[in-house]
Amino acid sequence: MDFAEITLPVRKPFGLFATAVSHGWYQTQPFRWSRERNILQRAERLMDGRVMLVDVLERRSSRRGYADLTMQIHGDGAGDPGVAPELARRLSVALRLDADLRPFYRLCRDEPALRDALRLGAGRCMRAPTLWEDIVKTILGTNVVWKQAVVMINRLAELGDVCPADPSLHAWPTPGQVARAGEAFLRDRVRAGYRSPYIVELVRRQKSGDLDIDALDARSRSMSADELFKALTSIKGIGKSSAHFLMNLLGRYGHISIDSATFAYAKRALFNGRQPTERQIRRRFERFGDWQSLAYWFGRWSAKFEWWEDASGRSSA
Repeated sequence: MDFAEITLPVRKPFGLFATAVSHGWYQTQPFRWSRERNILQRAERLMDGRVMLVDVLERRSSRRGYADLTMQIHGDGAGDPGVAPELARRLSVALRLDADLRPFYRLCRDEPALRDALRLGAGRCMRAPTLWEDIVKTILGTNVVWKQAVVMINRLAELGDVCPADPSLHAWPTPGQVARAGEAFLRDRVRAGYRSPYIVELVRRQKSGDLDIDALDARSRSMSADELFKALTSIKGIGKSSAHFLMNLLGRYGHISIDSATFAYAKRALFNGRQPTERQIRRRFERFGDWQSLAYWFGRWSAKFEWWEDASGRSSA
């Protein structure tokens, strides 16, 4: 099995742990987080069909202001020209390495409740390299406890090509692989229930040219928040809360994704056991402006992962 290694520079503050476990994607294939080794792994299918295993690990950088990430590639032809740049682009998307969070970190300096986000290099919400994967995982995560969503997502991942360097991982399935499996697989094996036709419809729209998810991903930065919200909610299975969650993954933080888990957290942590309204939750974070979903999410994340520094071994801001 061939091996290659390159460096992915990212401006500080950055923490691999804080980014990788920013939400539940790290528990779903093709991702895998190693708590013991502080390594993010992913199986990734190249454009030529080969599947590589990618390890991302954090190393102290000698360059001022940068936290270097090392990307190790395992697989046949890992050192071939073009392989490392292709995978570097994809992992840079997934880890949001190009995100400019300087205004958010200035906010963190002035907000005592957010200072740990600065210290830990939190703020980037890990996404998939493709919006196709993000949307399907989001659909499977609606109206269900997260544990069951993980089961459904990982069963769907079985359709993807096996990673030769680690057969326990599969690359994320292509729309074609999902189409060939059909709705019966989604219902009988994935147990996706009412979500099954939504995923079938998503595949159909891509195949017909009615929807170009890659183009939507590329255009998302230049679209207004309202335009992006409208485009996402035009996809069956993506409601208001899911659209705001996806916008967060795409770097739009002006709206909090409010669902049953949001209400439960807000009732417990923010409103002294009183059941708040959606308006009350939103008003609580209005002062954070374009960064309100990150301010909300860090509070929720830090409350859930009290073991963060033990798991990461160190802070890396």
